[in-house]
Amino acid sequence: MDAAPPPPGDLLGRTVLVTGANAGIGYWCAEQLATRGARVLLGCRSPERARTAVSAIRSQVPGADLRVLTLDLGSLDSVARAAAEADEKLDAVIGNAGVKAADRSERTSDGFDLMVGTNFLGHFALVAQLEPLLAPDARVVAVGSIAHRFAHLDPDTLDDPWSGSSLRQYGRSKASWMAFAFELARRWSGSSRSAVCAHPGYAVDPLTPPRAGLAPVSGVVRALAAPTRVLVQGKDGGALPIVHAATAADVAGGDYWGPGGLLEFRGAPARVAASDEVRSADIGSALWSAAESITGVRFPA
Repeated sequence: MDAAPPPPGDLLGRTVLVTGANAGIGYWCAEQLATRGARVLLGCRSPERARTAVSAIRSQVPGADLRVLTLDLGSLDSVARAAAEADEKLDAVIGNAGVKAADRSERTSDGFDLMVGTNFLGHFALVAQLEPLLAPDARVVAVGSIAHRFAHLDPDTLDDPWSGSSLRQYGRSKASWMAFAFELARRWSGSSRSAVCAHPGYAVDPLTPPRAGLAPVSGVVRALAAPTRVLVQGKDGGALPIVHAATAADVAGGDYWGPGGLLEFRGAPARVAASDEVRSADIGSALWSAAESITGVRFPA
């Protein structure tokens, strides 16, 4: 039996930044946090889409405490501006935003590979520059992916041109973000701060409750998709392990949370297994150094 949902209002007084909060898993993280009374900072590249997300959340949670931060993780200048504009205590940061598919030639505004630059390097630079704002018991959540298990990490070639499928490069970018989070957990060991990873399982739009302005799905498509609910879930369900990782008392630094059902595609939040590579202390330390060298951003000692 699934655990009872947390009571509304249990996160009053807590502030959480969610990157990519205007759509998909990020939106649902923001709505669920707002429902529980948290102040939510929506880190979004598009101010227009951010406004749509704010309206959608407030249609469900009147009076929700929301603030938009314009944030493009594919631009180190934008990351620095967003970190400077945050200027308030953060109890958690959920690093969710990401590029899921790209051509090999696509680059960030700083010239990095688009997926590695956005999914990992942008988040690395953001967390490093937000560190002075993090509460003594703050939690950083790296949103990973099942695809990380098919990735090979070589910190020396982090930003090199890639071959193979876009999905494989996506897995590599997510694995890098996860490996950083596990390394951060090791470096924060002994403190009250924690870094964890989480993934949404297999979450799809046709099984997701409708929200005005977000990923419209026809009634016919919803009806056709309904039988797949035994295997997969909506994006509201995919957000649950991530929000759990960010807020629950039973979460410890270095944890990895995901859906607890078959193949981790759906189900209630549960601790799940990450690959040996993303948990490797040697790889994590080398990736940290590579990220600092590539971005020119240094994490506070």
